[in-house]
Amino acid sequence: MNVMALEQCLLTSTMIFLHKCSMKSYLNYLQDRAEEIDVSLLKCFKRAEIPTSTYYRTVNGNTELRYDTAVKVINVIEELNSIQKASEHTKGLREANKPVDRSSIRARFKPRVISS
Repeated sequence: MNVMALEQCLLTSTMIFLHKCSMKSYLNYLQDRAEEIDVSLLKCFKRAEIPTSTYYRTVNGNTELRYDTAVKVINVIEELNSIQKASEHTKGLREANKPVDRSSIRARFKPRVISS
């Protein structure tokens, strides 16, 4: 099993474990993860191409998120997290007057992806 597949399995298992064992809703998990990396959850819903009405219905407690929807949003959150990390790394390289190799940075900061 390659590293990416193992990370996907681990992240999926973590989401399922958190949901079932601690009874933490998908929304709470997404909110916590988005807050950790300082991104707007609404922005993540939009970037995942999920209607904003779904976001507002879920936040207001009118409905629960489906697993597939939560997976799409967490994938966007992880993507934004990797972009932030890559940006910080690149900024550090430039400040130190070191060469910036985009392909190695992309490979180093690949986002974790969950398959539904």
